[in-house]
Amino acid sequence: MLKTFDDYAPGLAPNGKMAETAGAPLKPSGKDKDALLTCLISGGDERLECDAATGLNMYGYGPSPRPQDLAFGSSTASTISAPAFAAVGAYYADLLREMETRAATDIYARDIARMRTKLLHLLGLDQGSGPSRVDAVMATSGTDIHLFAAELLARQDDRTLMTITLMGNETGSGVMTAAAGRHFMSRVSSNRPVAKGEELSPGHATRNTTVAVRNPDGTLRSEEEIELELRGLIELARAAELRCLLVVTDVSKTSLLAPGLETVFRLKARFGAMLDIMIDACQFRVSGATIRAYLAHDFLVAVTGSKFLAGPIFSGALLCPPRMSDRLKQRPLSPAFADYCAKADWPEGWVARDALPDHANFGLLLRWKAALLELERFVGMPEQKVISVLNTFAEAVGERLKHDSAFELLDSRPIDRKSLWGDSHAPRWDEIPSIFSFYLRNPHQDGILTATEMAAVYKNLAVEQNGLTPVRLGQPVRCADFGDMPASALRICLSAPLIVRACESADALDELISQAMTVLDRTADMAAQLASQPSMARTSGVQA
Repeated sequence: MLKTFDDYAPGLAPNGKMAETAGAPLKPSGKDKDALLTCLISGGDERLECDAATGLNMYGYGPSPRPQDLAFGSSTASTISAPAFAAVGAYYADLLREMETRAATDIYARDIARMRTKLLHLLGLDQGSGPSRVDAVMATSGTDIHLFAAELLARQDDRTLMTITLMGNETGSGVMTAAAGRHFMSRVSSNRPVAKGEELSPGHATRNTTVAVRNPDGTLRSEEEIELELRGLIELARAAELRCLLVVTDVSKTSLLAPGLETVFRLKARFGAMLDIMIDACQFRVSGATIRAYLAHDFLVAVTGSKFLAGPIFSGALLCPPRMSDRLKQRPLSPAFADYCAKADWPEGWVARDALPDHANFGLLLRWKAALLELERFVGMPEQKVISVLNTFAEAVGERLKHDSAFELLDSRPIDRKSLWGDSHAPRWDEIPSIFSFYLRNPHQDGILTATEMAAVYKNLAVEQNGLTPVRLGQPVRCADFGDMPASALRICLSAPLIVRACESADALDELISQAMTVLDRTADMAAQLASQPSMARTSGVQA
C-alpha cells in the first residue's frame, strides 16, 4: 500500500507517494527519493522553497547531495553530504513504518527530544540534571532563535526590551527584524502567509538597534569606539527603564567575534541584571568547550546545523544555561508562535509549551538528523589533527589571497577569546579562522569589482559551465561603499566535513589545499572574464 506523510500527519508534512512500509529499509530512489527531498525542505519559511526549474532555493542550494561540487561556501549554506543523505533516507523510511501503528505527533515528540539530548551530549552538556541542566529549544533557523529570545526576554518586570545586534551584513538579513519581535519573512513554518515586519505581540514591541563593526570603506572600527557606542546605548536604555539584550556574534559572516569579549564583560559588570547576553554562534564555528564556557557565564547561545556543520538548511537550537532556564521557563509565548514551532520543540517544564500546538515538523527532524551526524564525526576527530588542518589551510589560503594581485583581503582581526579562558593558553581549533573574505580586483584597470559584478562571479561559478565542476563560495557580503558604488566580499570557507576528510591522511590534506587553490584560480578567471565584457568594464574599477 502506498502512503504519503499526509496520511499520518495531515497538513504537517509534505505530500509524496511512498513505497510499501514493511520489509527492509527503503533506499531513497524514485518516488521515495522525491518524497524524502520534499520532506527535507518542509516545515520552514519561503527560504526553503526550491525553484521548479533549477531545484535550488534562494541561496542556490537544494536538498540533494552534490558530491561533485567544490563546496567551500559553508558560511552561507550547505548541501547535505551523501553519507548523511543515506542515513536520513533510512531514518525517514523507519519513521514511515512506525507511523503505520503510532501517531505522528507522538513519534515526533520522542525523536525531537532524542535530537535535543544528542546535541547536548555531543557538546558535553549532558552532565547536569535538575537545576543544573542546560536546556535546548529547537528551532527552524537561526533567525527564528532571535525571535524566540526577544519574546522570552520581553516585558520582564513590565519593562520593554531593547535588543542590540550587529548590522545584518555581518549576521543575517532578517535578524534585526526578528530581534524586534516581528515577522521576518512573508510565510511562516505553518505555511500561513503573514505581514513581514508586523509585530507578533501587538502592543508589546521590542526595540532593536544595531551597531556597525566596519567603517564605510570596509575597514574595522576600533573596539574602543564600539564599546563607547554600546555603553551609550545601554545607558540610554537604563534611563528609559528598559531591559537590554546584547547579541554577540561569534563568529560573523566575515569571521569576526564582535563586539570583543573584553568589551562584553566590562558592559556586563557595569550594567548587571538589566543586561542579558546572547552569543550568536549560528555559524557553529565554536567548540563544545567554548559553548560550555559561555553558558557558565549565564549567556544564551544560539547554534545552527547548516553552516559549519554542513547540514541541510534550516535547523537551529537556543541553548539556555541553568539560571537562565529558571527565568525563562516561566515565560509564556504569544499565541502567534504557534506558527513557528511545536510543543515538542521546547523542553519539558517550560510554560511556553502551553501556547503551542502538538504537531510534528518532520523536515526539522530530518535536517537535525543530518547535522548531528556531521557533528558526531567532527567531534570524534583528535583536536590536534583538526588544528593542523585548519592551520595548513589558513596559511595556504591566506598567503594566496595576500600575494595574488587578483584578490584583496577584507580587513579582519584574530579571534580573541582570552577573556573567556583567563590564564589558559591551550591551543584551540576554533581560534583559527575558517572563513576568508576577499574582494576581487579588476585586472584591466585599478580598483575592485563592484557588488553587482561580485554577485555575477558568485552565480556563474555555482553552475556547471563547459564541463567544469561548480564552485560554491560564500555569498557576497556587502562590506563597503566607495562613493556611490557598493562593494562586496566573497568568502572561501572550511566546513566540518571538509576538515574530517582532510584529517584522514596527508594526501587528503594535500587534496583539500589543491581544491582550494583551484577554487581561487577559477574565481580569478571568472572575474577576469566578466571584467573584460564591455558592459562590465564601464562600471568596474571601484577604488578600495
